[in-house]
Amino acid sequence: MRKVIYLNLVIVSFIIMGLEMTATRFIAPTFGNTVYTWGIIITVFLIGSSIGYVLGGWIADQNEYLKILLVLYLVSMFFISFIPVVKDMFFPLLNSFSSEFGTSLGVILLYFIPNLLLSSIIPILMKVGLENEISGTIIGKLHSSSAIGSVLGTVVTTFWIIPYTNINSVISILVFILFIGFLAYFHKNKVGHRTMLLLPILIVIFPFYSANNIKPNVIYHSTSLYHDIYVYELNDEKNDSRYRYLTFGNKDTIQGKMNVNNPDQLVLNYSQDIWDLSNEYKDNSKNVFIVGHGIGSIVKKFETEGKKVKVAEIDKTVLEVSREYFQYNGNSVIIGDGRKILNDEKMKSDIIFLDAYNNTTQIPFHLVTKEFFKLTESKLKQDGVLLVNAIGKPKGDEFINSLYSTLGSVYPYVKIFGRLEQGQQNLYFLASNTPLKESEIERLRELRIAKGEVILDTDTKLKELN
Repeated sequence: MRKVIYLNLVIVSFIIMGLEMTATRFIAPTFGNTVYTWGIIITVFLIGSSIGYVLGGWIADQNEYLKILLVLYLVSMFFISFIPVVKDMFFPLLNSFSSEFGTSLGVILLYFIPNLLLSSIIPILMKVGLENEISGTIIGKLHSSSAIGSVLGTVVTTFWIIPYTNINSVISILVFILFIGFLAYFHKNKVGHRTMLLLPILIVIFPFYSANNIKPNVIYHSTSLYHDIYVYELNDEKNDSRYRYLTFGNKDTIQGKMNVNNPDQLVLNYSQDIWDLSNEYKDNSKNVFIVGHGIGSIVKKFETEGKKVKVAEIDKTVLEVSREYFQYNGNSVIIGDGRKILNDEKMKSDIIFLDAYNNTTQIPFHLVTKEFFKLTESKLKQDGVLLVNAIGKPKGDEFINSLYSTLGSVYPYVKIFGRLEQGQQNLYFLASNTPLKESEIERLRELRIAKGEVILDTDTKLKELN
């Protein structure tokens, strides 16, 4: 019996940490993936576990603890399986809240009850494991089993389960693993009658159904280590074209768009702007370094023009998707962190283009600091140009103001261009050690941006970066 206890302690702890690892996949597309996000996730899980341990300890002292334990397993499986449904139902309503408050409500809605219920199981199992003999050795083994489960839940979910399936299926896998522990514990017990044991099968299947119940225009969906990736297609009857899109779990923000009938066309305004700006300010470029691959449309454009291109892309699934669904066939991409790859680069570039996002609108913190921009300066030729694609507002945007000041603390010449006067949009920063001429691109206008706080590796007070 004690072996079954050890097994279930491993499994239940595995599920708790596995759920915690899925949290940013559900939270990030709506509220971002920042240190605040992880702080809220960890806090909610710790509070839920603390309450669950106390509740489970009280249940362990009751005469009917075995029946209650069975219910805890079943209800836990039920609430876990409904996490994707709860997310789809309630998260659109949370968009109007601030990031911190919306994240807190989102994490509580998705995880508080499942985590509390699972945490309640642990002290019950531990008391059962100590019923016949109480010793320090057994107590140590029981706690060690739980700790091993937590480690495995973190490592296996992060590095093996999440990267190879979509996030809804990850939930189904976790429910199935919990069902294995449930079956091992109750299959011979009268409390766990065979008819009752069949009920969790429906719960296990449910998230798989939810994962496959995707809108017809979605042709690909997967969860990588870094993103919740969707590829979908839509017809544009007005232009008699069909367009294919890449998003990171949020259709309001498009990471890439391809005209299926004309794959080499630069469809998005921002990609057209980037191409024109690169030609306007460095038409004789030979070496180009890009951080962020996307669907590869800009990369492919540089390649077809005979440029020597090197691209840093942190997510290998994004590269695979660009090849499979967006007809990228080049060999310019290196998988890894952009800052690390740039640091190791020996050849100096004519253009360095920063176009990396950790979810939908946020550039990773370590790619917008003064130290990073000093690195870009050292990797550019004397007359080279740094081009940054940022999303923000021309006025009253704390991040945009800080990005401008941070670039200005490294480069003597900085210009900002945009298409609109007001509202959130793509803003293009150009920085160089040589004077930048006036732009002749009619649709783009140079913007005047207020100064902000310089962003450092060791210090930033900007919430959206943290």
